[in-house]
Amino acid sequence: MTEHRVSFEAISAHTIQELSVRFYERFEGILAERDGRISVSVYTDAESGFAAARSVIEDLEKVGFSIVRVDLDLVDSPEIAERLNVSRQAVNNWARGSRGRGFPHPLGSPGGKRIWSWGQITEWAATNHRKFRGPSALSLDDAVAIDHFLAQRRATVTGGPRAHIRGA
Repeated sequence: MTEHRVSFEAISAHTIQELSVRFYERFEGILAERDGRISVSVYTDAESGFAAARSVIEDLEKVGFSIVRVDLDLVDSPEIAERLNVSRQAVNNWARGSRGRGFPHPLGSPGGKRIWSWGQITEWAATNHRKFRGPSALSLDDAVAIDHFLAQRRATVTGGPRAHIRGA
């Protein structure tokens, strides 16, 4: 079993105060509300990231959350440096390929600032950064699979993605 950190965007009919009581009684993790959105991260042991996310979704729903999507936990070079406890220069060297190999390509560069998902970094760090001991985050493949699973469930409940335009 491996420790995983799975993060989601959620909604709920309950207040954040009510959710906080239920959440922290049952989970090890972080619950936050920003700009009217609920962000929830849970630490759990499982065989895979996908298995961790599936079991956490069911448990979160039991305490009043409705899971909308995976939160990729986007990070930039300074955030990676802080989380891995290395210099920003080390991260920049890894990203350029001038120090080590296989550092993931960024997801994008909005405003010229390179960003990655934390899952990409934990995958790389688990085998390439000897000091990394943190929990694994969802890989990009697992995140896509979980988002697909959530979309399929929503389609089943609502009668399909185009149910609202059927009628005649």
